Amino acid sequence: MLIRFWGTRGSLPSPLTWKDLEAKLLLLLLRAGGRRFSTYEDVRAFLEGLPFYERGTFGGNTPCVEVLFGEEGLILDAGTGICPLGRSLMDGPAGKGQATLHILLSHTHWDHIMGFPFFEPAYVPGNRMVIYGGHEGLEARLKYQQDPAHFPISLEDMSADFSFVRLEVGHTYRIAGFSVEVMKQFHPGASYGYRIQRKGKVLVYSTDSEYERTDPDYLTKYIHFFRKADVLIFDAQYSPSETVEKKNWGHSSALVGVDLALYAQVKKLVLFHHAPEADDERIQSHMDEVLSYVKRKGGEGLEVMAAYDGMMLEI
Repeated sequence: MLIRFWGTRGSLPSPLTWKDLEAKLLLLLLRAGGRRFSTYEDVRAFLEGLPFYERGTFGGNTPCVEVLFGEEGLILDAGTGICPLGRSLMDGPAGKGQATLHILLSHTHWDHIMGFPFFEPAYVPGNRMVIYGGHEGLEARLKYQQDPAHFPISLEDMSADFSFVRLEVGHTYRIAGFSVEVMKQFHPGASYGYRIQRKGKVLVYSTDSEYERTDPDYLTKYIHFFRKADVLIFDAQYSPSETVEKKNWGHSSALVGVDLALYAQVKKLVLFHHAPEADDERIQSHMDEVLSYVKRKGGEGLEVMAAYDGMMLEI
């Protein structure tokens, strides 16, 4: 199972500014010191020796994750990350009107659907878009986003064929060869997490979820849903203090994610839905704090990483 992150930011797109880029370039030049580079390979070797947050960026696209197994795949959420995904898909069957694309929405808040009107395969005749979610009225919600008051092209004017499927908690679904279970989560208007299995490998996608309490009794249903996942993608938008200040806003912190992952014996925790105001240095600083917390909790068997746009994982 291959997992590719096309958008990892929460709430709204957060591209690098020219000041951000300038600061990175200045730092790289300082790091280079008096070194001399004779070849492209010399430069690459130097860059690869630097921390990721200095030589790269966590990215600014809102949520979209692609899950692949051979030629079959799922798309999780349709934030602005679905735009580069769409361009990539146009090089294959989707560009010829021969693709069936399965899109699972956690919910329909803007940051999770705002990229869909720009999803190129949806404009190609012959393609099929199957859109899944736990909410009633998914079709009406997406149509409203593309009402003429908001967008020049209506959903009906997109050339692909559309179908909408409501998923229910307590059922297991077979979608594009994957086994998919659904969990309702605490978030304004509700959100839904997905447990995705294929050939003994388990991915859990759980974003936009708040945990009102952190005692094991309250967390039982989440621990069961996350149990022994190979990868848990987890909403870590807030710091611990922000989860108190922004109670009922529907997001969580990385430390809660660590606790849940340890309770559920998860192998790899991927921090996701980064705060829009967090720059690369802040996200890395947050990661360093999380790794210290994992060590204090005796969780050396748990691997933790921060997702970034373009990241790929294979399980």
